[in-house]
Amino acid sequence: MKVFELFSTRKHKAESAGETDVYQYDELPQKVRVQISKIWDDAIGRYWKPSGYSMGSTPYHNNDYWQEIHDIVAREKGVFHLGDNYDNAKKRCNSHLMNSDNIDDCMDIIEISFKVIDKIFGKWDEYERTNKSISLDPKEAVDELNYRLREAGVGYQYADGQIIRVDSQYVHSETVKPALALLSDPIFKGAEEEYRSAHTHYRSGENKDAIVDAANAFESTMKAICDAKGWDFEKGARASDLVKVLRKNGLFPDYLDKSFNQLLAVLQSGLPQVRNNEGSHGQGATPKEIPAHVAALALHLAAVKIVFLGDCFKVK
Repeated sequence: MKVFELFSTRKHKAESAGETDVYQYDELPQKVRVQISKIWDDAIGRYWKPSGYSMGSTPYHNNDYWQEIHDIVAREKGVFHLGDNYDNAKKRCNSHLMNSDNIDDCMDIIEISFKVIDKIFGKWDEYERTNKSISLDPKEAVDELNYRLREAGVGYQYADGQIIRVDSQYVHSETVKPALALLSDPIFKGAEEEYRSAHTHYRSGENKDAIVDAANAFESTMKAICDAKGWDFEKGARASDLVKVLRKNGLFPDYLDKSFNQLLAVLQSGLPQVRNNEGSHGQGATPKEIPAHVAALALHLAAVKIVFLGDCFKVK
């Protein structure tokens, strides 16, 4: 017998440290549950239950896999059936998703169902999927799930067969969360609002605005440090100008030597360059499409730089 380790089992093995974050992990909004149920309709297909003495060919359906998803989760949960005692597996799966009070229970069935969609249906051709009443491409189903979760600020994503907490990703836990912790200081209030706004835009797919706000947060952090230290800077100073002010006033330790020069080069050419190329200048007759991974890079670069500046500020 094959045993499945559910999401909730893994989660309780490694709980988060509970730092401030741009995502929440305890609730799955009803709107998102409905959206996921609708993805299931298209990506898993219908459940067909014969009724009366109707004649004719059996319509396309996917009873077998609905039953398999239900039975895997029910077995691992140690219950006879999921949700309310409906007469078919699809209704029970939907009831479990829509009515569970515990987000872990929801993530368990989401994970198993999308593992089936991704790993099994993803290997089928279009003809096989059509014969199972599947109308949505598996990759598109996964992409939509992750978008709906991100849009709602729910800190989970499906990746390679598993639901993972966003803060379990190394970059997020080592850069974004420390940056938010630093920006929670009242002197960085403006930068914090801009950085959180950048993540709000990112979750909504507004990637250009995410890049602009991430860059603004970086600049606001430098301005806040200058204000706190009483260091003058020109009105309308750019990021590169502010870096020079901070360096001139000794915010960066001199003993970094050549590595310090390399770091300064990154500070001057990294995030500001992304923002200047993709966010601030005119886009011409054809609107530019900013990929999500470029926006994510801007968010992470901003976080790294903000944490570095904050650490220097604390010891200066």
